[in-house]
Amino acid sequence: MNKVSVVSFGLVSLLASATFAADEKAKAAAPAPAAPSPEAVAAGKKINWDKMDENAKKAYMKKTVLPTMKKLFVAVDKKHYANMNCQTCHGEKAAERKFKMPSPELPKLPQPTDRAGFMALAQKKPEVVKFMGTQVKPTMAALLGKAEWSESNPTGWGCYNCHTKEEAAAAPTPAMGGKPAAPAPGAPGKGW
Repeated sequence: MNKVSVVSFGLVSLLASATFAADEKAKAAAPAPAAPSPEAVAAGKKINWDKMDENAKKAYMKKTVLPTMKKLFVAVDKKHYANMNCQTCHGEKAAERKFKMPSPELPKLPQPTDRAGFMALAQKKPEVVKFMGTQVKPTMAALLGKAEWSESNPTGWGCYNCHTKEEAAAAPTPAMGGKPAAPAPGAPGKGW
């Protein structure tokens, strides 16, 4: 019996080490965010987004944010983003919603704690995930004069400032037993 316990403990330790090593390898392989352009950083330093009134924000978005972001998006997909405008990010009902973000019209992202959902999204759309994480997120944060989201700065400007979250899976009730239904393969990031 002692040998079985020692062997079981050894197997559990080995599996835990392998999982940790795989997680560390994945983190090391993830691309580091690109630095936003000096122009984006300089623009963000000249404003205080939180204290700007609606008219000042609108003017800044039209004069600075839209041209800067359009340049990034057109570089990735000239055909699709040639006519990029306010509605591209804020949605068709932007004016009706007073340009509030996050936009329910953008693709929904997995819940922050849904690591499997984010991994599936990264596998399904690696170029989009890389572009958003290494170019869009740091540039928008800089343009708005905000600190960028990171694991060490979880209150920084990030994905959920523009994108809404998928609904959380409902927890099974004890009377029902079992597990909640798993999302269909490829479901994370609805609309992507």
